[in-house]
Amino acid sequence: MANDFALMFERLQLPRDLPRVHAAVAPLAPLLQALLGEAACNEDGQLSVMVGSRAGQAVLLAPCRDQALELPLRLGEKVLWRQSLPAMRLTGGAQDGVGSAADALDLLARLRVAMPGRALVLSDVEVDSPLYQAVLRAREAGYVLTRNAPDTHLYHRFVDSYDAFFQQRSSKQRTQLRKKEKVFVERYGREYAFREYRQPGQVAEFLRAARAINRKTYQFRMFGERIDDDEASIAAGRRAAAAGRFRSFILWHRDQPLCFIVGHQRIDGTFEHRCTGFDPEHRDAAPGINCNILLLQRLYEEDRPRVLDFGGGDADYKRLFANESRLTADPVLLPRRWRFLLARSLYERSAWANESAVRVLKRLGLQQALKRWLRGTPP
Repeated sequence: MANDFALMFERLQLPRDLPRVHAAVAPLAPLLQALLGEAACNEDGQLSVMVGSRAGQAVLLAPCRDQALELPLRLGEKVLWRQSLPAMRLTGGAQDGVGSAADALDLLARLRVAMPGRALVLSDVEVDSPLYQAVLRAREAGYVLTRNAPDTHLYHRFVDSYDAFFQQRSSKQRTQLRKKEKVFVERYGREYAFREYRQPGQVAEFLRAARAINRKTYQFRMFGERIDDDEASIAAGRRAAAAGRFRSFILWHRDQPLCFIVGHQRIDGTFEHRCTGFDPEHRDAAPGINCNILLLQRLYEEDRPRVLDFGGGDADYKRLFANESRLTADPVLLPRRWRFLLARSLYERSAWANESAVRVLKRLGLQQALKRWLRGTPP
């Protein structure tokens, strides 16, 4: 009888295996519809998901995908070399259906057996969830844990209006936002445009302009974060637009793109703030902050989402616009194989050396000056 209540896991494809998602319980119905919408954005029209079932009912639906795991070796913020390892990424949705640390540990053990030559990368796992508690016991599932530092995950939960949100900000934040708007208008007057890109025919124009900005950013120079406008990227964007998911923005001054935001609006009412960047030549006019002000105003006015997800990682600009936060982690679990263990050793030694260097620079008062130099930011 106890086995009837064990949580059973299998990896399926949606919508191909939809009949095998046994009688999804009511709370999962909106998620199932959202995942079917995400499948339409993929080239083959399918989405790989991990399904957990108990007593014949699906209680867990979490997208998963095969990918290359990169463990970078850094000198400060500069990436010197990226170690690439085969991996599978499992989204944080897994934590919503795993009710106990025992179930979560069983999930990890089953994944290790199913893919012995792959690392497991977990996304946005809340630190108070049973899944995270199982991550801390990864050795029991046959994994070695690395890259597990919890970080702040920021959101904007939509209220009555942008003005209502603005009034909820602290006096200091309101003053900061007003100053950023003022300096932008003083620089450009009204000769700017905030354009939204949602249709398949608009994707190529957006990617060309976003790529032009991206190649000037320190995120591209230092970390290799890139926006591309090749045929594959345009095709992927057009599929997302045809499915109603692509929703991105560019702030223009005349015919000059100043800032871009790559967005993805899910069917469950979440707007994913996936990537942003601004032209550093216009830094003194605060195009990044103003682009996000205009973004929020537009989202309040048209097709309002339920929540805006800024993604993992803390940042000052996110703090200005967020009104909700959670503590999450993106832990990496490595199988006990020499290739993975060697990569872990190199990665962790590199991280330790950088942390030691940062402590020394802080004591000498040189950290911010070096950071500005690496990013090309004027003093």
